[in-house]
Amino acid sequence: MPKYTRTGGVSVPLVYYVSDLEKNGTLDAERLLRLLGVSGKLSGFYYAVYMLEQVREKPECILLITKRLYRQTAQFFHTSSGCVERNLRTLVQACWRQPDHGLLERIAGHPLSQPPTNTQFIDMLAAYLRSSA
Repeated sequence: MPKYTRTGGVSVPLVYYVSDLEKNGTLDAERLLRLLGVSGKLSGFYYAVYMLEQVREKPECILLITKRLYRQTAQFFHTSSGCVERNLRTLVQACWRQPDHGLLERIAGHPLSQPPTNTQFIDMLAAYLRSSA
């Protein structure tokens, strides 16, 4: 039975917000990026989802991000490595422009004074996804 509060003589049900992080369920790359405030309308969104899944499964992929991971992502999406790098950088900046960096800092494990690099961003998000699995 929902709880109600009275507003101006009218009974209105109270609504409780439960974040996706608090719900029991698996956190995937797409949902994590959306929680960070970026959407699928950015070209780099799906590149980032793909790269996060790759690095989550094989953490060593992060070691050669420009030589292997960008190239592999570019081949998968039929584009260039430069396009992947640029669109990922745009996505990181869009995430950084969000007014609240709380979740990003919790994922990083420390306060951030500047936006993470592409490599730092993918690495810390992939590690977070591995730990929350």
